[in-house]
This record gives sequence, C-alpha cells and structure tokens, in this order.
Amino acid sequence: MAIAPDDVRRVRESLPLLREHFEPAASRFYDNLFSLAPEMRALFRGDMDDQGMKFMSTMAMIAEVVGDADALAGATAGLARAHARLGVAPEHFAPMGHALLVTLGETLGPDFTPEVQSAWRAAYATLSEAMIAHGAMA
Repeated sequence: MAIAPDDVRRVRESLPLLREHFEPAASRFYDNLFSLAPEMRALFRGDMDDQGMKFMSTMAMIAEVVGDADALAGATAGLARAHARLGVAPEHFAPMGHALLVTLGETLGPDFTPEVQSAWRAAYATLSEAMIAHGAMA
C-alpha cells in the first residue's frame, strides 16, 4: 500500500509533539493494547515501559521513512522477522493499530485531527503490510 504524500506530511508534522510525550504514550500504548486485546499480553515479556519506548521509537522511525518504499522495506525487514520469531501473527496487527490510534489520540489531544488520524491509519497500514510481507508470518 502506498501512502499519499499529504499523509506522509501529516504524520511527520505530528512527530515533534509525539516525541515530547513519548514516555507516557509508550506506557499508555500497552495499557490500551491489553485492554483491547488481553490475549496479546502473553506475547510480551520483560519490562513493559522499556518495550513501550521501543515501540514508540520504532513508530517514529517508521514515520520518517514511510513515504519511501525502499527505506521502509529496509527498516522493516529485520524487525518483521524478529517479530515473527516471537510469535507475532498477521491478526495481531489490527489490535495494535487500534491501540496506536487510541494512544495517539490521547497523546496529541486536539492536534489529533481527523486528517492526522487518517494519516496515521494509512502509515500504520503501510507498516503492517510491509511487516507481514517481510516477516513471512503465517
């Protein structure tokens, strides 16, 4: 899935505000995920605050390359294989995307306009499709 240039711009423009709130957003993401999909808790081990920061940092990195198919492929190939080894399956991406949008709404507040929400939805769809394709997830 290709992402529209306006969506790329909106995602990138929202990054500075998101970065200001990475720590609480990281914690809230997993709270939201496990509220929406409690069965996914079993996929995660270790410090959830650390895991949350890794997730938010990865989302920021992806946001920076999402408009460039080659850069996105390079950024997601190893990440996708690692997630597949951990048991992440294609059906896990939908609840994670939903939790991401909820978390972004909580974090960005009034700056999470319908256009920004749509842009992040498109960016996450692009990311999840690349992850599934590169991870050989069954």
